[in-house]
Amino acid sequence: MRTRAKMATLRVLDSGRAPAPRPDPAPGVGLGTVLGAEGSGWRVRTVAGERVVPLDPSVDPLLVEEARLSGARVLLELGSSGMVLVGVVQTSRALRIDRDGVVEAEVERFSLQARSEAVLKTVSAFLQLKAGEVELRGIRTLVRAREMAKVLARIISLN
Repeated sequence: MRTRAKMATLRVLDSGRAPAPRPDPAPGVGLGTVLGAEGSGWRVRTVAGERVVPLDPSVDPLLVEEARLSGARVLLELGSSGMVLVGVVQTSRALRIDRDGVVEAEVERFSLQARSEAVLKTVSAFLQLKAGEVELRGIRTLVRAREMAKVLARIISLN
């Protein structure tokens, strides 16, 4: 036995009132993913879609570029004037400087590359790498080797 459903009609009642205005979004912070630089801003993917947002002057653009390359999330300040990229979410450990100015780290491998010069310096000694030269200076310089110490050069000058 089959029954037929009756079609219902829906009537819209007019209350006579104007629709309530939508409030501006409350200021806050949101997350996004950087897709790339575009014009004077950065293209960012958020839950609301993609948009180009300006970068806060306090944020290093190279930090945002690193976030783009690694896929790290960025912080967006949400306000009545729009979104502003205000930071990057840190997702891995970083070297830290304590209150006494001490950096301590235990790592598998350490590599540092400088384009023009690298200097390690204390009060009375330093190691400088610059333009193909290595300079080691101190009150006392000591080289120790268990087996053999080698100096290879076309010319050696000792004074």
